[in-house]
Amino acid sequence: MILIVGAGITGLTCAACLTGEVVVVEAQEAVGGYCRTTKRNGFVWDRAGHFFHFQNPDIKKFFQKEIPEDRFVKVKKKSAIHMEDIGSIDFPFQKNIHQLPKDLYVNCLLDLYKAEKNNSEYSSFKEFAYATAGKSIAELFLIPYNEKLYACDLDELDKDAMGRFFPKASFEDVLLNADQKDNDSYNADFSYPREGAEEFVNVLHNYANKSADIRLNTTIESIDIEKKEARLSDGTCVKYTALINTSPFNKFCELASIDSTKAKLSANKVAVFNLGFDKKSQHDMHWVYFPGDEIFYRVGSYHNIHSTDRASLYVEIGLKSGDIIDEKSMLANVLKDLERTKLINTDMNLIDYEFIVMDPAYVHINSQGEQFKEEQKKSLEKHNVYTAGRYGNWTYCSIEDNMVEARDLSKAIALKLQNCANDENHFVNIFE
Repeated sequence: MILIVGAGITGLTCAACLTGEVVVVEAQEAVGGYCRTTKRNGFVWDRAGHFFHFQNPDIKKFFQKEIPEDRFVKVKKKSAIHMEDIGSIDFPFQKNIHQLPKDLYVNCLLDLYKAEKNNSEYSSFKEFAYATAGKSIAELFLIPYNEKLYACDLDELDKDAMGRFFPKASFEDVLLNADQKDNDSYNADFSYPREGAEEFVNVLHNYANKSADIRLNTTIESIDIEKKEARLSDGTCVKYTALINTSPFNKFCELASIDSTKAKLSANKVAVFNLGFDKKSQHDMHWVYFPGDEIFYRVGSYHNIHSTDRASLYVEIGLKSGDIIDEKSMLANVLKDLERTKLINTDMNLIDYEFIVMDPAYVHINSQGEQFKEEQKKSLEKHNVYTAGRYGNWTYCSIEDNMVEARDLSKAIALKLQNCANDENHFVNIFE
């Protein structure tokens, strides 16, 4: 039997790709993890704006087959950066410094040129920002924005903390972009379900349900790695041949009696307000980024994606894991800053809202934690225990990355079990 911990995107994909005896344990009352949708009073809200940017042709074809095209809206991304006392700058910042006042533009361009000529070593994310983008770009946007997002000093993060998601730009790119605009990125074009990201979750859930036993409102109390046993919150003890963990790696270590105290497996948490108003303002962006003193670091506009006549926003606030939250006070500050930055008008009335806390949200990737994780993963795999997904891997990745990893991991586990013990579990590639 294969035990899967967590019924988010990774856990559901694993369950959908495996046949035989599969048990999925999910602590929440519904599947999907953070990728869930609320439909209320005419608003469609996801938890923190989960967007699926499909690059893998097999996965893209799979969902196109499962979800009719008319249930999607096709979007060409429009995003901007709000700069207090300067105005709006197109995202990504590095490519659009020509939109800054002349003196700032010249400073940014010169610093970027010098940075490209500088071959000095760097180890932290802050040093990386200075070394690759130059002092002006780093201090105007990259550092203040990411410190708001991660809620930590960027010297605590590894230089590759954001991997391929960091919008790099060369001096030549930046210079030429002043004449010929090119703001393409990995998510420049996307299709968004009219009924929210839950559409994707429902497809995976339907496939997983065909063979897996999905147990909601159930947690793991402890795991005995040697005996291959997991004790559940309902008092039962499950014996498994392989275990796939998709829950946060630091929490899983506690369950498996693995000491992670010296590994610095830290993360921020993100408070999310989904807000519904009686009308909308004139701004037409899908995302706006805020490196200034506003309470939020990013605001997304569902109404500009769906072309609805009432404003529907999601607002993200980066916090330290231990920060105490006063929801009412935080909401008041959110509304004040939304009005101050012109994302809402004074005549707009809030008619409904949803408040969510994602904890963990963005993990803090550092060399010490990475080394510990890799050592533990090798050790766990000797006992047929695997950890996967954004939080199981304690990394930064896309939702599509999670599905690709889950498919490949399921195939490897099924093959290993068949070869070693004639196990009845088999792999099914649902994305073929």
